[in-house]
Amino acid sequence: MVTIYLRQVGSIKKLKFDIDFSALLIKGRGVKGNVVSKYAIKKIELKQAGVSTLKPRKIWFDETVRRLNVDGRGELLGEFRGEDRLLIINQKGEVKTILPELTTHFDSDMIVLEKWVPKKPISAIHYDGEKKRYYVKRFLIETEGKEEKFITDHPDSFLEIVSTDYLPQVELVFYKLRGKEQRPNQLINLAEFISIKGLKAIGNQLTTDKLRHINAKDPLPYEEVSDIPEAEEMKTTIAAEKGSESKENDSDEGNFDEDNQPTLF
Repeated sequence: MVTIYLRQVGSIKKLKFDIDFSALLIKGRGVKGNVVSKYAIKKIELKQAGVSTLKPRKIWFDETVRRLNVDGRGELLGEFRGEDRLLIINQKGEVKTILPELTTHFDSDMIVLEKWVPKKPISAIHYDGEKKRYYVKRFLIETEGKEEKFITDHPDSFLEIVSTDYLPQVELVFYKLRGKEQRPNQLINLAEFISIKGLKAIGNQLTTDKLRHINAKDPLPYEEVSDIPEAEEMKTTIAAEKGSESKENDSDEGNFDEDNQPTLF
């Protein structure tokens, strides 16, 4: 939905009106289209971004050439609409989201490539080179399209484990200390260990004991809540609002008045 503002010229009565693109039929790309107005236009503003009616596009990632494709080669990343993004995380502890453009080439140090779910947290275990300790953090992407580093800049810092599961688990394997019994392995649910914090937060210390290994384990089951009912409710609300406006404005929605513009088909 866009709003058209006309210039004040002559005896024009209506200087502002809306165009609803959902009321227009889809035609061939060679068609010239409908006339917006025979008068000079001052400016055009986006009034409301509606729900996309385009069919989602399936996108695959081909590991061999490290590029995206729509031909079914490689790993299926999901179905994407115009506003959907890819989540990328590399071994240097950098994260970003990008639009799934088929011309993009992905670096060899990439360790996570998947469809981005904004509300799904990222869990990471990293080693702080300055403090000489392992830390756990969970965070959400704060800025779309911006590459950000989520581990410290110390030369000895490194990313140990990263997970995009809702309820990831890790197993801690400890060193046996001389003269003491071997400490049993410890299983940790990262979602219970630490809450979601900012991307720049260092996180919580994993343990004070010396570790031999940190093993990624299968995540706990999680039932993801679908956004479909909410989207359908939104569509119903928008439709109801349009119907109400149509009754109030008679033919102002979807039809241009005689003075300013022709009828929309």
